[in-house]
Amino acid sequence: MEYVMSSRWSLMEHFDITDTSGGRVFEARGHLGSRISLLDGHGQEVAEIRKHMMSDAHEVYLGGQNVARVRHAGIFGDKYDIESSFGRLEARGHFAGGDYTVSRGGAPVARLVRQFSIREKFAVDVADDENQAFLLALVLAIEAIHEERREREDRGPGFGMGAGIAGRGGFGDGGGIAGMIERDIL
Repeated sequence: MEYVMSSRWSLMEHFDITDTSGGRVFEARGHLGSRISLLDGHGQEVAEIRKHMMSDAHEVYLGGQNVARVRHAGIFGDKYDIESSFGRLEARGHFAGGDYTVSRGGAPVARLVRQFSIREKFAVDVADDENQAFLLALVLAIEAIHEERREREDRGPGFGMGAGIAGRGGFGDGGGIAGMIERDIL
C-alpha cells in the first residue's frame, strides 16, 4: 500500500500518514518520554518508537511488546540493521536524499522517497502482505536516527544539545521526527 507522510505545523509536531487519495490512515505524534506514537485512524496507538537510552538505536513496540531494534550500521550512513520478531531486515539507499529500501532476505518490503515540498513529505510504499504499522514505525525510527546523526554532524565536535553551526531553521533545527524525540514532546 502506498502512503504519504507529511509534517503538520502545530504546537505539537506530528506527521499525518495518508493513503494516496489523501485519507488519513495513521498519525505519528509526540508524547513525553522520548517516544513517537503511531496512531491508527481512530486515534488508537498501534506502534511506538523509543530511543534506546545508551545508544543510537531505536526500539519499535507493537501492542506494548518490543518487536524490533533499529540501528545505523554503515560507515557512510548508507545502511541500517533491523533485528525484529518479523525477521532480520536492512535498509539501504541514499538516506540524505530520502530514497531507500527496507528489505528482508534481499526482497524489498518497503521503500521511502522524499517528495519536494515546503514541509517534510515522504512517499512510503509498503508491500501489501506485510504488517503496515510495523514497517511505517521502522521508517519513522530510521528517519529519527538519520536526523539525529545529521544534527550531530552539524554541531561538530563538542558537547551540548544545541543547534549546529549550519543552523537549518524550521524543522531542520531540532524539528522533524528526531526533534520530537530529542525534545521529549512525543
